[in-house]
Amino acid sequence: MRVVLFFLDGIGLADAGPANPLSTTPMPCLQGLLDGRPLTLAAVGRHSRATLLALDANLGVPGEPQSATGQTTLFTGVNAAQAVGRHVRGFPTEPLRRLLKQEGLLQKVMALGKTALFLNSYRPQYFTAAPAGRRAYSVTTWMNRYAGLPFQTFDDMAAGRAVSMDITNEYIRTELNCEVDIIAPEDAGRILAQQSRRVDFLLFEHFLTDIFGHKRDRKKIAELLTTIDRFLAGILAHLELKETLLIITSDHGNLEDLNTSLHTKNPVPLLLCGAGREDLPQLADLTAVTPFVLERLTRGRCG
Repeated sequence: MRVVLFFLDGIGLADAGPANPLSTTPMPCLQGLLDGRPLTLAAVGRHSRATLLALDANLGVPGEPQSATGQTTLFTGVNAAQAVGRHVRGFPTEPLRRLLKQEGLLQKVMALGKTALFLNSYRPQYFTAAPAGRRAYSVTTWMNRYAGLPFQTFDDMAAGRAVSMDITNEYIRTELNCEVDIIAPEDAGRILAQQSRRVDFLLFEHFLTDIFGHKRDRKKIAELLTTIDRFLAGILAHLELKETLLIITSDHGNLEDLNTSLHTKNPVPLLLCGAGREDLPQLADLTAVTPFVLERLTRGRCG
């Protein structure tokens, strides 16, 4: 069995309402997986094409969940917030990096004798803008580095072997001044599905959901959610669902409640589609994701 993990930063599960763009923005592909329902608390349960679970992101630690500890927990299976005694925002601190170096999901996948790919493409100047020892790298960047896996480049992206974090390249072109071609979300989804056939485990990260959630720009959020939905449609149109489990999850809430510019304490979604939805173990919080991925990867060989 293959596993594809689509990580969406800053997406929680809340009730439907005017402050929740996940309930007010048409997302026909995602809603089709949920038997016509939007991605809200009311949709939690088993559906004909997908299963939606709610994961606790608070991890038994007071305060609002944050990215560094939430993502470290998600990608190690270790309660990082409890390990360091607090929620840590932004980029991982040295104690969190030690956890990633020892327990990172990509290393664990490879320890099983499986292959892995982090699909996100990186700008040429990304690793030269700051010394390697600085902390201003994301959890996924450190995890990929510790696993000794190559980073995808803009050349890989141009050749159809990688996808930018913003899916279409529009953000990195307009906001980061990168000379890249704009692509349709469906084409980016097709690339992800095609690249997933090369490996046992594929990871893709999208974090504009968290950035835009903080800014609370409803128009840009609606456009972004439409892009994500079209991207998902492209993935599902080309993914080999009979032998691949697609997982969509997050690290903390944010975008689902535009009444605040802060993170929320809402649970986060764990959306499962394709193979491997049967006989689910208890999946209660962020610590469950890494062991679940590893367990599903050992269930059967890819074709």
